[in-house]
Amino acid sequence: MELKKYIPFLLLVGIVVFLIPYSIPLVLALLTSILLEPFIKLLINTFSIKRVWSVTIGFSLFLAMLLLGCYWAVTTLVVQVIEFTQLLPQYAQYIFENVESFVIQMEEYYKEIPNEYISTVQNALEDLRKFSLDFLSGLTAGLVNFVTAVPVLLIQLLIYLVSVFLISLDLPRLHHGFLNMFSEKAKIKVELVMKQLSLAFVGFLRAQLILSFLTFIIAWFGLMILDVEYALVFSILIVIVDILPILGTGSFLVPWGLYNLYTGDQRLAIGLIVLFFLITIFRRIIEPKILGSSLGISALAALSSLYIGFELLGFFGLIIGPALVIIVKSLIKADFLNVKVDF
Repeated sequence: MELKKYIPFLLLVGIVVFLIPYSIPLVLALLTSILLEPFIKLLINTFSIKRVWSVTIGFSLFLAMLLLGCYWAVTTLVVQVIEFTQLLPQYAQYIFENVESFVIQMEEYYKEIPNEYISTVQNALEDLRKFSLDFLSGLTAGLVNFVTAVPVLLIQLLIYLVSVFLISLDLPRLHHGFLNMFSEKAKIKVELVMKQLSLAFVGFLRAQLILSFLTFIIAWFGLMILDVEYALVFSILIVIVDILPILGTGSFLVPWGLYNLYTGDQRLAIGLIVLFFLITIFRRIIEPKILGSSLGISALAALSSLYIGFELLGFFGLIIGPALVIIVKSLIKADFLNVKVDF
């Protein structure tokens, strides 16, 4: 009988979870509105203005910052990317010349290889050729898909921006409607959990922004010291790769370093490997402290959740681990989990 009371709520949760992958712009708009809410409330309390004007001001400032970021990307980043892509044919020719030289050397060694190993070498070379063709085909297909997806991305961006404004206007009503699903006693606990999770979410984003910014600064200064052209572009690529699932700074810096070692530029190769270790050690030392202070949990709890999460779930465990600690802490604070050991 008690279970029947929770069926509508569980059904609603199931529908929401099912629809999330199809509602990414709306979900991002909701999260953005939650992030803008403290500033909107500050405007309302400070200047005693209506919510519609406060939301308009907050949204306008958010849009202005977004446009300034796009302007910077176009005027600085895109210019360097275009200059870099103009040099790609030269880099490609240089790589092909090295590959051709390597193949000639392999042909000379090939004559000295015993007959019983020839088949293995042939299979390895054939696998390498297939891998290269598949990689180039996948890269070309990816670029084509990106270009064809640009109109869809623009539509999603427009939906996202409009949704941010509309959700910000209705956020108090949405919050009130959600809480009305619960009894008065449960409402207090749910509100406490929501407040804790909201603070933790903002803290998590702040921690990731700080870590990404510090990674960018270290990478930028390191590449400038190594006298690398287009250091700004490469620094941003390093940060993006570091954020992406499974990948990390090593997947960008280590192959780059090995390539320079092969081409004879030992100074740059060693510098890139050293830069990789510096970024990795720095992040491992400072990440638990920044996460702990931003999420409101101890550095030990942050470190433990990061390590256990990574061991169990890989990259995604680095996010899920601290999230579970925050959820458990919020539930304990709200008295949902009240375990007492008695003898």
